[in-house]
Amino acid sequence: MSPRTDPRIRLSDPALTPFGAWLPANRSFYDCFRRWLKDGGYGSAALRIYGAAARLALGLLAKPYWQLVLPDDLDTVRRHLVEHYAPSTQADYAKGLRKLEAYLRLRCRRSARPDEPNWPYFVGSLPAWLADDVRAFVAHRRRAWVHEQRLKATHSLLSHLTLFLRWAAQTTPLTTVEALTPALWFDYVDARLAAAVSPATLNGQLAELHHFLQFLAEQDHPVCKRLLRVEGLPQPARLPRDVPLTHVRRLLAAVEAAAATSHAGIERCGTMDRAWVCLMLYSGLRTGEVRRLQCVDLDFDALRLRIEQSKGLQDRTVPLSQATAEALRTYLPLRGPADGDHVFLYRHQPLSVSYCYERLRTYGEQCGVTITPHQLRHTCATLLLNAGAPILTVQTILGHRHIDTTLGYARLYDGTLAHDYYAAMQTVEQNVEGESSEEPAAPPVIDALIAMVDDLQDGTLSDTQRETVCELRAALLSLSG
Repeated sequence: MSPRTDPRIRLSDPALTPFGAWLPANRSFYDCFRRWLKDGGYGSAALRIYGAAARLALGLLAKPYWQLVLPDDLDTVRRHLVEHYAPSTQADYAKGLRKLEAYLRLRCRRSARPDEPNWPYFVGSLPAWLADDVRAFVAHRRRAWVHEQRLKATHSLLSHLTLFLRWAAQTTPLTTVEALTPALWFDYVDARLAAAVSPATLNGQLAELHHFLQFLAEQDHPVCKRLLRVEGLPQPARLPRDVPLTHVRRLLAAVEAAAATSHAGIERCGTMDRAWVCLMLYSGLRTGEVRRLQCVDLDFDALRLRIEQSKGLQDRTVPLSQATAEALRTYLPLRGPADGDHVFLYRHQPLSVSYCYERLRTYGEQCGVTITPHQLRHTCATLLLNAGAPILTVQTILGHRHIDTTLGYARLYDGTLAHDYYAAMQTVEQNVEGESSEEPAAPPVIDALIAMVDDLQDGTLSDTQRETVCELRAALLSLSG
């Protein structure tokens, strides 16, 4: 190996200890770090850059790797980068330092540092008593969140709640929570609408404000009860978007092509992607459920899997199709070593929050379609219902607490309602056109259809769906005489 290609060559930085003067344990650790990167699917370019970052850190700090203090020692390396290296080099080496920190935590069995929101930003401008109430409310809400989602959910909650509170604190003196009144809220709404903020965003903020006030009321804090009765702004109903079957087929073909390629890295990713795409399309899993799925949760003998602590900390059992089970069996031998039991791993780590979205975007660009992960879940519900699966079965599979949610997600009426409508309308048209000389009696099936339509009217429907249901019911009533 020539000096130009040797990854161990000494960096041209006089502050670094030469590789040959390192402790043997550090040299071995460096080799293991590069091997860990390679096993994770990193290419030669990444190995050179991340390896150079590791040489920079170990050469600059010059102490045994197991004595490194995280993240303080690596922060020292980052400051050295800023002072002595070009911006482009800083960005590349910063990525390598993040990989080195992840490997150090894995190798030395150190837990990741806890993620906390930027509290001064969210509550720094609030009165101290109100900031304490917000902190207590967030701590209460965090108990119901899955661990990996706590930071993101905390940011979302604080963003929705404190925007109004910070505005109110700048607008009027806040001495008690009772000072938060409907008049103050409506002034805030007017200001935000003038700034082109959508009604949906304001309604989300109002919902979190209500939850906050209800929490305080339960703690015997006096609150303005009139504000709890304020309703949200009118907004159009939003229907989930499923995916046309032609687009689904094109997506699956693109995934299959990646799984069948001769490139080892692309084949592994394609094989893994096929498995989680099948889980979302055929079993209706959420993205977070895919990312958190554990090997112990898979039961290939019974063709089912267990979902633990999903949305709202709910547990459920989900059936596996033959295609999904086969995709998982094909992927698992390629999974590789890991510190945990997660089914899906990318470069030794559980899938990131954006992984599934980015992979579908890549496949979509290849095959000319646009599909998001959650649309696969919508499509699963629609396909099951249009194939005749009972609505309660689909509700259980998807893990919906309320039946209305299942009706909205699945767009049930695209297939099943149209089928029932045209089947009944054929008889209606025959009677209207006089093809029957006698006044027909309502057969039992018509009574059953009327009862079914009455049940559908209790659900959450769009205006178009409601018109279709009313038209169908009127036709059935005229047929029954």
